[in-house]
Amino acid sequence: MRNLSEQKKTYSPLIALFFMAIIYAVIFVVLYLGYFNIDATIGGLRFYDFEDEVVRVDDYDVDEGDRMFYIEQGSKVLVREMSTDELAENDVIAFYYKDGTETVIVTQIFKRAETGIDGETVYYVHDLDDPEIHSVNIASGRLMGVYVFSIPVLGTISAYLTSSAALAYCSLIGLALIMLGIPIIVFVIRIKQRRIGSPYPEGVNVNKLKTENLYIYENIRSFFLSAGVFRIEKGYDCDLIYLGKTLFAVLHCTNGNMYVNINKNYQRYDGKIDRAGYICIPHASNLESAKKRINSIYRAYFMDKRPLRRRRPAGARAPRA
Repeated sequence: MRNLSEQKKTYSPLIALFFMAIIYAVIFVVLYLGYFNIDATIGGLRFYDFEDEVVRVDDYDVDEGDRMFYIEQGSKVLVREMSTDELAENDVIAFYYKDGTETVIVTQIFKRAETGIDGETVYYVHDLDDPEIHSVNIASGRLMGVYVFSIPVLGTISAYLTSSAALAYCSLIGLALIMLGIPIIVFVIRIKQRRIGSPYPEGVNVNKLKTENLYIYENIRSFFLSAGVFRIEKGYDCDLIYLGKTLFAVLHCTNGNMYVNINKNYQRYDGKIDRAGYICIPHASNLESAKKRINSIYRAYFMDKRPLRRRRPAGARAPRA
């Protein structure tokens, strides 16, 4: 039986693994998802690398009704998916086209859209730092969305990590080994350490008990043994009290106090842990009330689990004293 501190130490790598998995998923979505599938979106949002060099235009040089926009080269840009009908004048939009095997992403400022007789939509846009309007045709499904925000430098990192398929896969595997592999390895090592056994004295270490706690400990042990139905085994820095094959309670010393923790799952209406069975005996004067609580819990929940006494064969004599 491990104390709460040891249990936290053992299972904390699993908690770390959970949060590392979330962080790993975020890194994959931000840095790698666009490389593997440029059309993939998460909740209508997607990222792309901004690689153009834009000149910052002073607001005094911009005519009324126009808009210039600056995005730092090497930024990672987040866009929100929108249909053509939802676009408003001066929205910063992104779309892409294929140049052979290469995908080229273009960021422009939207002015208006017109549908021709042939049903094809023509977009009138201009560069981020140039007000000269020109028309473009955007193939169906290749309008990525409207600018939300950008993160400087992150696009340069992403572009480097995805500059080749080998580097992309190797970096992903390396991150997985570091972020997910280490917590798993630590968890496995700690589980193996638990199975090796306790490096501390088995059972309650009576050498470390103060006089009053030693008196309480011996009194509680005698109380259980006098019932004739319990057996006491040594645990990890505690005594395990069994009723037949059922673990009835754990006797231990924590934070300078003796405890008898009854092994019973008490259900609360709010679903929280019920510690009614965690009996603390801070002083020798609390022994009688603790024994009454133990006896009450035993009668209420464990009477049917007491071991049956072996019957003597018919005609056999009772053993002599």
